Amino acid sequence: MRPGELPFPHVAQVARVDRERLFPDGRKETETVFALSSRSPDALGELALGTALRAHWGIENALHYRRDRTYDEDRSHTRHRGTAQVMASLRNLAIAARHHLAPQCKRKRAQTLPQMHRRLAAKPQFAIALITQPWH
Repeated sequence: MRPGELPFPHVAQVARVDRERLFPDGRKETETVFALSSRSPDALGELALGTALRAHWGIENALHYRRDRTYDEDRSHTRHRGTAQVMASLRNLAIAARHHLAPQCKRKRAQTLPQMHRRLAAKPQFAIALITQPWH
């Protein structure tokens, strides 16, 4: 690497983020992380960068957390060719199907993903119909 050349050629700004967590037992934990952005400071100022970071973690918490808690995805040993991507796509499909079913489940109590899995396992014809019919 030549002087002045970064290993991340598209990085326009780096932000240091200090996080502090307070646990119910009173313990406090501090963590420092660095965020990289391809947007220049003029295009993405400090407040906008903070908003973008929170939005990223909103996605992480909403989808990835759900995938890991329900499917234990982080411990998956699927490594053969494109299998990991296919499995992630199928998990996303299952989560989308659950959200698609939510209005139909209002008559009953709302279903969690594990409840939906049990329901679809008991009636596989419903699962096939769910993924083959158009969603409107």
